[in-house]
Amino acid sequence: MQKNTLKKIVINTLFFFLIISCGGVLAERPKLKHISDLRETAQLAKEKNLPILMMFGTDECPYCELLKEDFLIPMIISGHYQDKVIFREIHIAAHADLIDFSGNKITVGELSRRYGVTLFPTTVFIDSNGQPLVKNIIGITTPSLFGGTLDDHIDKALGVLRNNQNSE
Repeated sequence: MQKNTLKKIVINTLFFFLIISCGGVLAERPKLKHISDLRETAQLAKEKNLPILMMFGTDECPYCELLKEDFLIPMIISGHYQDKVIFREIHIAAHADLIDFSGNKITVGELSRRYGVTLFPTTVFIDSNGQPLVKNIIGITTPSLFGGTLDDHIDKALGVLRNNQNSE
């Protein structure tokens, strides 16, 4: 009887530590924040002196999902980009409206046209005034090399933003 009781205690203890150690895995995975009011994101970018990375995508786009799941969300989780860029998503939907940098109500389609977005995913890098900082990334090139391309664009956008501020 004691042997079974000891066995139960050991198993319960192991199970407890297994649950505790999996806590990070079981926690909800971060998501890209959707933009509904560009002024809020612009204010945050201005306060933190960071560029904004906007990923334009759709539900039906497997490459959009690849970009989010294999690149952007892991970048957010890593914590290495907190002082480099603000990540946001613009979800292309037929009747979605949002507030632009000037406080005007516009459609997502209008915003897409402003930044020359015609294919998905397209990654746009802008400052807190909505001005493009570097060339858009259209689609995903070779996935094994894409992380480097994304890093280069983030670094260039941050450099352009800071150089523009120093020259004012």
